Amino acid sequence: MAEPFDQFSIIVPVYNGAETLRDCLTEVVNQEYPKDRFEVIVVDDGSTDDTAAIASTFPVRLIRLPLNRGRIEARNRGAREARFDTLVFNDVRVLPERRLLQAICERGYEPAIPETRDYDGSPRGFSRFFYLLRCRIYAPHYPEPSRREDLWITSENFDRVPKGTTCFVCSRGRWLASQPQRVDRYTSDDTRILRTIVEGKPILRTAAAMVRYRQRTDFTTVMTHTFERGPRFADYYLRPGGRYFALYAGIWGCLLLAPPLAAAVPGMAAAAAVAIVAAYFGAIAYLSRTWRDVAVVAFCLPAVAAAFGLGILKWQIRQLTGKR
Repeated sequence: MAEPFDQFSIIVPVYNGAETLRDCLTEVVNQEYPKDRFEVIVVDDGSTDDTAAIASTFPVRLIRLPLNRGRIEARNRGAREARFDTLVFNDVRVLPERRLLQAICERGYEPAIPETRDYDGSPRGFSRFFYLLRCRIYAPHYPEPSRREDLWITSENFDRVPKGTTCFVCSRGRWLASQPQRVDRYTSDDTRILRTIVEGKPILRTAAAMVRYRQRTDFTTVMTHTFERGPRFADYYLRPGGRYFALYAGIWGCLLLAPPLAAAVPGMAAAAAVAIVAAYFGAIAYLSRTWRDVAVVAFCLPAVAAAFGLGILKWQIRQLTGKR
């Protein structure tokens, strides 16, 4: 017999998350919901900062992994040890509204993603840049429409709508059955899993519940995170059959042909340089929504592209050398 849809295990996977863990757990443990109907599990994925000490000050179950194995393994450990069948994965940078569980219970559906507010309104910096980027990638479904409507994520619209597992509601059985065969820190730990899930049942992006995602803002943290996202993006989108595989193969083809062409054709190197500069300014114009955005995009785009590209290159090298 299925467990009632009113009991929840909130799983918070965290690696070196001391910066935001206290704020996150304050909102999570103080849910306006009967205390005997939910639990909070913090899975410390081999942190070397004060993560464990901070978690120990809250009424949570703390699971400490001896080594950092990646978010996907931390989530699965929490899923296997959860008391309740309905899981709510909540990343350490996510601050849920205090009636999140009540709203999920009233909606009575899984798998589901709460409405996510991930832009703080800053007119400059990386927060603004990533907001502009998402506006282009996910238009017209981002930013969230003012009419607070539900959206069903299916196999047909999967690549066109914003999604993620930073806050995600799913039954334990569905979650564990949707895991990729290979699981490590380089595996696409959200897109690949969500794609498997929607092939069996639509995911509800619901406006009935809301969470806030605290963006990274300082340069070093953003670059590190962007670099780490590169291999996971490539693991799903750049493999043969992936959405961007043809484009990726074409870029590599151009890079391999560029040196001999530059040597053989007079002026080819200069033409290539002009094309790169034109593409850069074209991207600035494409992403910017106001004149103020031009400076933001001009500064952030090269840094983000370099970090992301190096992450993809790391993935490519691992593919060529056969590393797992």
